[in-house]
Amino acid sequence: MTINVKYLSEQQIERDALGLLEAYFHERGQPIQIPIPADEILETHLGLSLDFDDLQALLGVPDVLGALWADKREVFIDQSLEPDEHPEKEGRYYFSVGHEIGHWRLNRQYLRNADGQVAMFSDRKPEPTVICRTSQAKERVEWQADFFSSCFLMPRQCVLDAWSNRFGSLKPIVYADVADQGWTRRNKYRGPRPISEIMLRVVEETFEPHAYAFEAIAKEFKPMFRVSTQAMRIRLENLGLLRIDHSVEEDLFGGY
Repeated sequence: MTINVKYLSEQQIERDALGLLEAYFHERGQPIQIPIPADEILETHLGLSLDFDDLQALLGVPDVLGALWADKREVFIDQSLEPDEHPEKEGRYYFSVGHEIGHWRLNRQYLRNADGQVAMFSDRKPEPTVICRTSQAKERVEWQADFFSSCFLMPRQCVLDAWSNRFGSLKPIVYADVADQGWTRRNKYRGPRPISEIMLRVVEETFEPHAYAFEAIAKEFKPMFRVSTQAMRIRLENLGLLRIDHSVEEDLFGGY
């Protein structure tokens, strides 16, 4: 089911995520703190219910991670992400919760009875107004919810503060892709010295150093935000802290 929603800029989505966080923490007389209690915000602040189910069996689709029943104010996450049973999926769980909050905040006016009908499943549960499937991640409605979740779980200032505390500045780490230019097979980096050893070690072990090296950096930050390595890496790239520079033609290691 395709749901048409209006265009929202990254700035608009990030402002909405920050506004929700500010409202929640203001009620508690606290500054924004990480990790973000996404499930608590969904239930106690937004007044939605949250539960687990075998959504793949219930909805008859193979790649569903979450679903929102907007009219009933219900969110279900697939039982494969239940963090007590599958602690290795904790990051995916919280991102999925943030994703459903994104749908509620950004899109619910489009989601109510979006298909114009009320289909019934075998357990007589009305059809969800949105089914979140990995195969539909590029659709506008799903991209918006994903970006909301990223901003919500990894607030900009919290990420910048964590980066500055780790490296002593907001200087980005840049991957210089010179291999494609035929200069050398040794891919090169520039950035804070403490991380260069990690990247050098990774580049010696793989022919895809940019992705693996960036993930090595993301792994240092993901526990404090309680997200997956992939989500952390994408957020760091989005904030310009991890960058790819295809134009650099100098020996970047030589500057140390």
